[in-house]
Amino acid sequence: MSRIKDPAECCLHELFEEQARRTPENVALEDENISLTYGELDNLAGRLAAYLRSKDVGPDDPVGVYMERRAEYVVACLAAMKAGGAYLVLELAYPPPLLADVMSDAGPRIVLTQERYADRLPEGTETFCLDEGWDDRLEDLPAVDDRPEVGQDNLAFISYSAGTTGKPKGIANPHRAPVLSYLWRFGISDYQPGDRVGCNVFFIWEMMRPLLRGATTVVIPDDVIYDPNALIRFVEEYEITETLITPSLLETVLNSSGSDLGERLSKLRTLWLNGEVVTRTLARRAMEVLPDARLLNVYSCSETHEVAAGDLGELVENQESTYCAVGVPMDGYRLYLVDEEGEQVPEGEAGELFAGGDCLARGYVGLPEKTEESFPEDPFSPADGARMYRSGDRARILSDGSLEIMGRVDFMVKIRGYSVELGAVEAAIEKNLAVKSCVVVSEGEEGEDKRLVAYVVPDPEDDERHSDWSLDPKTGRSKEMRRILQDSLPHYAVPSVFVELESLPIQATSGKVDRSELPPPPPRPTRKERGDIVRLPDDATRREKEALLARAWEDVLRLDEVGSEDNFFDLGGHSLAAAQLSSQVEQGFGVHVSMSLFMEDPTPGGLLDRIEQLQRDGAAEAVTTVDDLVADAVLDPEITPQPVGDAPTLRDAGDVFLTGTTGFLGAFLLDGLLARTGVRVHCLVRPRGDAMEAVEANLRRYGLWKPERAERIVPVAGDLAEPLFGLDEGHFDALARDVDIIIHPGAVVNLVYPYSGLKAPNVGGTREVLRLACHDGARPVHYVSTNGIFPPDMGLCEEDVDLDGLAGDRDDGYGQSKWVAEKLVREAEKRGLPVSVYRPGNVSGHSETGASNPRDLLGAVIVESLRLGCAPEIEDWRMEMTPVDFVAAGLVHIASDPHSYGRTYHLANPEPPLADDVFDLLEGQGYPLERVPYDEWLQRIDAAPPEAGNPGEIVSGAAPAAEVLGDDNTYDDNNTRRILGSDGPTRPAIDADLLETYAQYFAERDWIEASSKASGVR
Repeated sequence: MSRIKDPAECCLHELFEEQARRTPENVALEDENISLTYGELDNLAGRLAAYLRSKDVGPDDPVGVYMERRAEYVVACLAAMKAGGAYLVLELAYPPPLLADVMSDAGPRIVLTQERYADRLPEGTETFCLDEGWDDRLEDLPAVDDRPEVGQDNLAFISYSAGTTGKPKGIANPHRAPVLSYLWRFGISDYQPGDRVGCNVFFIWEMMRPLLRGATTVVIPDDVIYDPNALIRFVEEYEITETLITPSLLETVLNSSGSDLGERLSKLRTLWLNGEVVTRTLARRAMEVLPDARLLNVYSCSETHEVAAGDLGELVENQESTYCAVGVPMDGYRLYLVDEEGEQVPEGEAGELFAGGDCLARGYVGLPEKTEESFPEDPFSPADGARMYRSGDRARILSDGSLEIMGRVDFMVKIRGYSVELGAVEAAIEKNLAVKSCVVVSEGEEGEDKRLVAYVVPDPEDDERHSDWSLDPKTGRSKEMRRILQDSLPHYAVPSVFVELESLPIQATSGKVDRSELPPPPPRPTRKERGDIVRLPDDATRREKEALLARAWEDVLRLDEVGSEDNFFDLGGHSLAAAQLSSQVEQGFGVHVSMSLFMEDPTPGGLLDRIEQLQRDGAAEAVTTVDDLVADAVLDPEITPQPVGDAPTLRDAGDVFLTGTTGFLGAFLLDGLLARTGVRVHCLVRPRGDAMEAVEANLRRYGLWKPERAERIVPVAGDLAEPLFGLDEGHFDALARDVDIIIHPGAVVNLVYPYSGLKAPNVGGTREVLRLACHDGARPVHYVSTNGIFPPDMGLCEEDVDLDGLAGDRDDGYGQSKWVAEKLVREAEKRGLPVSVYRPGNVSGHSETGASNPRDLLGAVIVESLRLGCAPEIEDWRMEMTPVDFVAAGLVHIASDPHSYGRTYHLANPEPPLADDVFDLLEGQGYPLERVPYDEWLQRIDAAPPEAGNPGEIVSGAAPAAEVLGDDNTYDDNNTRRILGSDGPTRPAIDADLLETYAQYFAERDWIEASSKASGVR
């Protein structure tokens, strides 16, 4: 190949190869284990490239890279490009469903990985593992230069950006984009041989830059970048001269350092900041602590590479901007600030930022419509076919020519803490209501109690959509419209007010709706107009009581309309709001309704029924007594097994009946049964739509779906809470004949519901399971109970405890219902039924993938603590958690042992860690956690409620009392350890690695923001 003359016309790997020819003996790449010169790196990548070419890798063919940040990662990426292809970034943090989607979408020919991660890839993936000694396997392959011709328009790499919803977007970057971007940034801050550049946070964007200029790329390990003190030691020890991090990571480093930080990092001459806004306070503090380092700010997007960059020493002094500006644009002539009508705004004004030029990505892999939307034609460029990227950011150019990013311009608003996309609300109205057109706006300033207002133009001739609605023009209320929309929108996204128009106002120039000309909506009802809560007379009518109760709900929930069947928690209620409501009920009706009684039917109609019952009974609430529990723990006489010989195990079984299949543990039990045995699994699924689709959807949710196993899944549409599961006798008989073993984890888990609200599914469901087991025979039952049958102050909880001694020890409905159910199982055992009982505790996420139950209370507490930056203090709180993969594997292992029957097995953590220790470990992962009293913690949730879909909703919806969370028990597990032995599954440790895995999963789901240590999002 000829010598490169013009770097701007080369491919990325060609620039590296030219540098390797110039400085073959310079150190190019280092990690904690490897140091490679430019010559060695070029040779090693060339040999791997030859192997990839033997696998038919050619121009634009993606090669997956799925491994830790390490030297081999760089080798893999270089090899993919030297082979003529492109490297495909596969993040280890991807949950299994996202990883499968990306693999399916991009279709890599081969994935370069490590043995420890290869099993995570979808079945059938061709891999080559770059573990120790990997290069020895390439000895027989010559490092030849027969690679195909590749130009700047060919792909260099593909990275994926996944939002909270929708298909992940593969950003296809040709060689031209990074080459021109990197060369431009070298003009701001260049490298010299001997410079040592630490790379991790933005690894795929930073690792190649030093290698084009003769400097050294030093790989900062993942476990170091996540630890501020370790990061400081690493930068000091490896004499790092430059690195790029996020502002939040810089702040964490400064907070963790002593006064000698500048001295320790004296070799650090250049520090780039990217990914977040930089406050003036942070910039000035960093410049003071690191006086010898040059601080640079850069704004970039995955779709455009660098957009602007500048020296923070200069940017921090510009008082025009709220935060530090991001510097001078790379291509000022191809950077546009555009108003709503598509015209460039006057100088100094703000508009949506569009970026054109030669650094654009090709677009999104396999998403032509999304590409067209995000990369429209550039009307401001004279070049034919020129495109630009729509950033979605609002920005302006300051007087010194620097760019200030001012926030997003997306059609997104916040309603009571929930993010609402106005376009989605408009789409739901147009789909479900007979309207010709509509527009939805948010009324109220930031910090106020905002509401959604829908302007609609009715279409009375539309027979296909709902037209049977009425609208009160004085109040803007429409019960019918709200009720219809509640089927397709979350409660917080249903407009509070509707305004009927003959037509929408239109802008003459753009043809868009002119929102400034929309008429004002009806005024909000005020507290004075609603009326204060006053005590009703004893002879008040039902209608008067309903009206008073509705006003109380509207006042507490800050809503304009509440129906008698509206669920308090569906409307955004939470535990503190329920306390406010209780106070108003007591004021207006003279009775106190406890949370447990309210939870039996949390609707205005249900609440009024309980109020009237309390008024009739002299305000004495019905309480579940020990006698009630003991009475319910009596098994029907006809549920008696026939004598059997040796009870079958999972080794012998052909068919298994499994409850709880659409739950969290049920999904992993189903996966374990299908993976570790050859049984067919009959899955009980509540009859809501297609039962098989429900099973598949639940498996997909946790990355467990494998189509080839589908034929071994037999869905059974039924309901635990119904006699015979809601089946007719014929279907129940057939099911009993088909199955050999029953595994019963199914239950409603809720620590707030009273016993009466859980009795049907948890007690009645177990009774029906035992009925099935004893129907014309005896089918062994593996029953999943809970450590929740023990009181929180039990101390040592033994596997073979006398259940009768625990009869009155739990006040919560869930613990009571599981005690009764376990008593029923033991009664069936006394009658001759083979049974095994398992008591897990809190079943936490998968230890390797992090896949977690979004409805798990403990997980929700952790998520909310990370989101808020504070954690609740509860005395003697031991945070018992056991990863779901151990629970599922342990049960399957035990159920395969013929000696398992007749015993109880504790799967809960025998020595749960203190909650403070867990929070300390999370702080070590870069999540500062202030410790506050539990009540204050709940108040902070009330002030900043979680968004819809966040697990924290269940905490804000109905938080349990502190004593329910506080648990200082330990759990005997002698039976479990004995039967698992040395060949059974091993319980994962609750350590920093596990909690890091969980936090990464939470961040991938957008439940929390990634910590500064894990923040690699570009």
